[in-house]
Amino acid sequence: MNNIFSKKQLIFKFCLAFLFLVFLLIFFKAWQNWLNALSFVFAYGVGVGFLFADEQFLYKFYEEKIDSGEQNASHLPVLASRNFIFLLFLPFLSVFVLTSSGSILGIALVMAINFYLLIEMWQLRDEFVLFTERFLTMSKIQPTNKLIHQICWFALVYFIFLLATLLF
Repeated sequence: MNNIFSKKQLIFKFCLAFLFLVFLLIFFKAWQNWLNALSFVFAYGVGVGFLFADEQFLYKFYEEKIDSGEQNASHLPVLASRNFIFLLFLPFLSVFVLTSSGSILGIALVMAINFYLLIEMWQLRDEFVLFTERFLTMSKIQPTNKLIHQICWFALVYFIFLLATLLF
């Protein structure tokens, strides 16, 4: 797979994800019980690790094989964790987990996935072709630069809504 993120961008994503994990650990006072803290960190790591592994390795198991004669050098596989359908259902799943499940592990997993995807969207917001191939491939939407920026702002507002739901 073509790497669309530089090492600097990957490090930035992981550092922000780590800082958000620290924020969540402080908010939930998870340090008071080492088993809760360990399981919370594990669930958060599974969320971030799943998205990273899907991007780097897992897509090979479900990607449709493209005839090598038709394959374009810039072709990016449609990732299951970044396709349009997944992104449409993620908010419903997230709100359910945050409001109804009561599972601290589920909360860690869902917040990790949402935060990591938000970072990716903002990193690619000025890269029209990459953003479109990454997040809008399976949609019927005709993307424009303005629409992509609106999607990123909507994703940020949605994430703030999730945080507000979590905090209150």
